[in-house]
Amino acid sequence: MLAHFWEAMHSLSTMTARKLGEAVDLSHFRRLLDIGGGSGAYDIELCKQYGALRATVFDLPHVAAIAAGKIAEAGLTDRIETAGGSFFEQLPGDHDVHLLSMILHDWDEAKDRALLSRSFEALPSGGAVVISELLVNDEKTGPAPAALMSLNMLIETEGRNYTPAEYSAWLEEAGFRHIETVWFDAPAANGAVIGRKP
Repeated sequence: MLAHFWEAMHSLSTMTARKLGEAVDLSHFRRLLDIGGGSGAYDIELCKQYGALRATVFDLPHVAAIAAGKIAEAGLTDRIETAGGSFFEQLPGDHDVHLLSMILHDWDEAKDRALLSRSFEALPSGGAVVISELLVNDEKTGPAPAALMSLNMLIETEGRNYTPAEYSAWLEEAGFRHIETVWFDAPAANGAVIGRKP
């Protein structure tokens, strides 16, 4: 069952990563850190879209091993590596863009704020963090897929789906500036909130 779950998530993530890569310009970044990167679908797809991009999938060791297999299947072991660890403890250095895709909705506000502060500390000046999620609108009235997912998160985790305004406030508190929200249509996300480190 777990193998079927990972295959389904990988397929869903590949389609979403394609839309994210079209909506958010990553051409001026050199190294992507995919925090909680799962099977590596985002890294594989984004490295295919951006020929100069290199990436690291950072996740728990047993998950990083799954990603290593997918990366090898894609023939991208020369550009994508894996690292095992907990993002609640530390983040690998030497990356100029961080991706948090469908991660922050799992956790409460305090843990999310701490993770964004850790991201800010690890990034160089000019670096950026990209939060890709099913965003609830600022009025908290929808859209329906994001609201339903938020209910699911409230039941199954300590988190929920957050709004662009909430993410923007947390990013600013962490030190990020030039914060913007980019909307797109994809199976697992509808937008990205981006913050840049001065």
